Amino acid sequence: MSKRIKKTDNYFERVKQRANRTNYRYYFFDYLYFKGEVWGKKKGRMSGFTLLFWYWLWIVVLPGNFILINNVPQWSSLHLVYLGTMFFVYLCFILVRYRKARAQALFNRYHRSKPVGAVQAIFLYLLPFALFFLETWLFDEWGWTDCVRWNK
Repeated sequence: MSKRIKKTDNYFERVKQRANRTNYRYYFFDYLYFKGEVWGKKKGRMSGFTLLFWYWLWIVVLPGNFILINNVPQWSSLHLVYLGTMFFVYLCFILVRYRKARAQALFNRYHRSKPVGAVQAIFLYLLPFALFFLETWLFDEWGWTDCVRWNK
């Protein structure tokens, strides 16, 4: 049962409704989901699901894939299970986290934020690339992967 707020003129009912609201914590990926949804409604090519998937792919899946490549042959059954599991975890996360009440709370929180401009859109697209290269450099420095081997 969703906790939908109905508008009323009675002061005491409004206070009771405010007390019954669910207090959510908001994170950067919630903001990304919201921006993807808003941008998708205007442009029609993006959604919160695809924007978060883009980040999940570049920040979590691919760096983990490079660590796995050093230890198992590429496209082995373990490699395919890893990729399938990563997609399944992401799908479950989206379906569980962004139900109707949570999505409405995000829209209520961020609806007054500035619209997505060209500079912000470029930044939101390039940020996972920068984080990806930072992660792979760190993994190479720590000895978890061998980036020199990739160049051969």
